[in-house]
Amino acid sequence: MSVPHRALPCFPCPHASACCRFGTTVTEEEARAIEAAHGTGKVYRTRWGEWRTRVKKGYCVFHQNNVCTIHGKPYYPEVCKCFPWTDAETGGPYLYDQSICPEFPRKTTI
Repeated sequence: MSVPHRALPCFPCPHASACCRFGTTVTEEEARAIEAAHGTGKVYRTRWGEWRTRVKKGYCVFHQNNVCTIHGKPYYPEVCKCFPWTDAETGGPYLYDQSICPEFPRKTTI
């Protein structure tokens, strides 16, 4: 499901890219495209079968100098495009761990 990308109020991020500290879930198609563009080792499959970007030195491997190096690429993860206001899986508002992004308390309407 592709949902509209909403403009973030925080680019460049004033929170040291807090959301990038955990890596992200990617679809199988995104994982294949990332591996085709960047080689193996940047994404991995968890024991539950979910594809994720790797974390290195406390951030997603694509995070450098407070920006995402794959932002704007065709394989930029849908989860990242939609966060923090839209849940990429449901298309509805993101309702889960809102402590990830300090902007949640600042913006109460989605």
